[in-house]
Amino acid sequence: MEGLSFGSKFASVPYPSPTSAQVDHAHACMDVLRPLLTEARLGHIERVSAGRTRHISVVLENVYQSRNASAVMRSADGFGLLDVHLIENENAWSRNKGVAKGASQWLQLHRHLGADNAKQACVDRIKSHGHRLVVTSPHASGHTPETLPLDQPVALVMGTEFSGASDFMMEHADAFVEIPMHGFTESFNISVAAAVLMHRLNQRLRASDISWTLRPEELAVLRAEWMFKSVRHASGILAREGLTPPATLLSNL
Repeated sequence: MEGLSFGSKFASVPYPSPTSAQVDHAHACMDVLRPLLTEARLGHIERVSAGRTRHISVVLENVYQSRNASAVMRSADGFGLLDVHLIENENAWSRNKGVAKGASQWLQLHRHLGADNAKQACVDRIKSHGHRLVVTSPHASGHTPETLPLDQPVALVMGTEFSGASDFMMEHADAFVEIPMHGFTESFNISVAAAVLMHRLNQRLRASDISWTLRPEELAVLRAEWMFKSVRHASGILAREGLTPPATLLSNL
């Protein structure tokens, strides 16, 4: 892809790869949209996408206040994560522009809405892609952010503000993690706790030999999607060239 280079590592996270047709379509869309973007914007898309990872993801289980969920998304974007799962069978999330600062549009949001099976659907989706379900909760056999194994991709479960993770998520957990506390309070606010965990795990991941970046075909689809979101009236511009909007990385899930 002219003007944009791919990361040097290939991700081992077993998400389904975009199809060859989706990748070809992504390149066709980028050929149309690239001249409409500044070199600075193109460079930013290149750098940020090259630093994205699917090795660590976040699960927000029925977070009561949307601003807390939006704050977690802002941190996820800032730390280079790509996937955020939202379980919404009890509490629905709505965008909080003042808190999220637009972060949600640069993430792949997996929304699990069914009243009866949202939690099961989320767990099945995560584990089908080879992720360990890691619940943030004190536990006798739990880890700290320093000791949690990262040899396999992990999905961090953040429970509701009032009662934490549900019994269902606790029962399906592959591991537990908690942040050591040294004060009178027993826990952090959900958005603070998520940021602390993402920061330390992200540091450890990027300093390791683990292959954590996106595959070339994922990068192509993601960059096409981000270019599309960066150009005003992009749908009409592509339509005039006989093209539909680019696929997202969620298309194959």
